[in-house]
Amino acid sequence: MPSSSRKLVFITLMLITLILTGCTSENEAAVSEAAIESYPSQTIELYVPASPGGQSDAGARVLARHMGKYMDSDFVIVNQDAAGGALAFENVFRAPSDGYKLLYYHQALHTSYAVGQLDYPALDMQPIGTFAGINQVFVTRADAPWDSLNELVEVARQEPYGVLYGGQIGGTTHFMGEQLSQVTDVDIKVLDVGGESDRMTALLGGQIDFVSTGIGNAINYVNSGDFKALAVLSEERDPLAPDVPTALEQGYDVQFPIVHTLYGPSGLPDEIVEQWNEATALLAEDEEYIEDLATTFQNHVLMDHVEAATYNEEELKKAEDIAEQLFTDD
Repeated sequence: MPSSSRKLVFITLMLITLILTGCTSENEAAVSEAAIESYPSQTIELYVPASPGGQSDAGARVLARHMGKYMDSDFVIVNQDAAGGALAFENVFRAPSDGYKLLYYHQALHTSYAVGQLDYPALDMQPIGTFAGINQVFVTRADAPWDSLNELVEVARQEPYGVLYGGQIGGTTHFMGEQLSQVTDVDIKVLDVGGESDRMTALLGGQIDFVSTGIGNAINYVNSGDFKALAVLSEERDPLAPDVPTALEQGYDVQFPIVHTLYGPSGLPDEIVEQWNEATALLAEDEEYIEDLATTFQNHVLMDHVEAATYNEEELKKAEDIAEQLFTDD
């Protein structure tokens, strides 16, 4: 074939490719716009990086039971606690940005990233808004020699590494203990004793001296006579336990309330985010939802995507600061 003919064929093929590419792009844009307009048109999956039965799972299931009134969709909970929740994170992080795979979790995403258990910060995804929150409490055995956080800290000051705190390394409970140690400038030994039920068992068995747990769990154990509540880890006292002082009241700025944020993949369309925010504002006024959530000892913390992003930036910074001092001390 003469060179001029080959050149003509090449140019023709290039033009056809460009035309087809252009048509494909316009079609994809049209499909995307149509998908946004019809959202949600299929079941929405809420990935929870925790096993069934815990605080996060309970909050997600209450959300799933009630959000359908305002989003006109079915919801399914996908529990994936493998690899410390990294599997659930990756599944949503790499999902299409169409709003059908979302991640529901709390500040453990920040603590896990701060210690290198996650490759990416949660803020590489799109925060949609906040939902269930629950205050945390430092508790000890009923027969412990201290009746307040102040007394426990003073014993720890006199006996470096003599007071044992049980947490889950890399998780929020780990960072609550480390924050107390750093704020008080005392050497409290933090031991990895696993998840919630394991921590309760270890405390009851005398293997550790104190732990942090959700307000509902704390109340149940206090009422049974097994535990004493030492401090609520929030700015103000919890209405569910008004007689328990905060750590802040006792002179220690240890604040670590758990707040669940809903995340979508990066690039989630603004229209879908706004639809969630509008629906969530209605949900937050739904008395049936509020009452259902209260049965899990949680309350709705209403933040839209802008407020949720700001809040989680601050929480990530807090986790990174605690981790930096932790690693420096080591």
